[in-house]
Amino acid sequence: MEFEQAHQDFLKLYNTTAHQGLLQEQFESPIPLDVLGEAKGRLYTLEELERKFSRALFPRITNRHGCVTLHSYHFYVEAGLPKTQVLLWVYGTELRAVFDNVVLAEYHCRYDLRHRQVKDIRDGSFYATRFASPQGTLIPLNPQESLVLYRPRPLVHQPRLPFPAQQLWLFERVQPA
Repeated sequence: MEFEQAHQDFLKLYNTTAHQGLLQEQFESPIPLDVLGEAKGRLYTLEELERKFSRALFPRITNRHGCVTLHSYHFYVEAGLPKTQVLLWVYGTELRAVFDNVVLAEYHCRYDLRHRQVKDIRDGSFYATRFASPQGTLIPLNPQESLVLYRPRPLVHQPRLPFPAQQLWLFERVQPA
C-alpha cells in the first residue's frame, strides 16, 4: 500500500508541475494536467490483462546448461539456473526470458499470432544477474556469438506395413524342352 500511495503522490505532483518540454514549446499552461485535460488511459481488470498477455507466455524448464526450447528453437537463457522453470514472454518483436521478475536474456523474434508460434529467434542479449553461475564462463556470449539452434520436428512416420515375403521354391521345376 505504501508503494501504491507513493506512486499516486508522484502522479499528482508530476501532472500539476510545469513540464520543461511544455515550457520550451511555450504552451500557455505548461502543466501536463491542463494540456491533456481529462484524457485518461484504459483500465483493465487483472483477469483481462492476464487473458490478453497469456497468449505469449511460455513456462519452460532450462536444461543443465541453462538452455530452453520454444517451438523447435533451442537457445541459451542462463547457465546459473540449471533445471529451473523460467518464463518466456513474447511481446512485439522481443522474446524475454524472466525468472523471479528479473530479465535474464532477450532475443529478437517473429511471432505468428494466428498460429501462436515463434517463427524466428536471433540476436541474443544477456544480462548480469544475481543468478549467474559463480564459476563464470570461459568465453562470454555476445549477440553476434549467441547460437540459436532450429530443430525441426521429426515427421510423423506411419508404421510401414510389412511386405509379404515371396515364398521361395525348395525345388525348381524345369519344363522339358
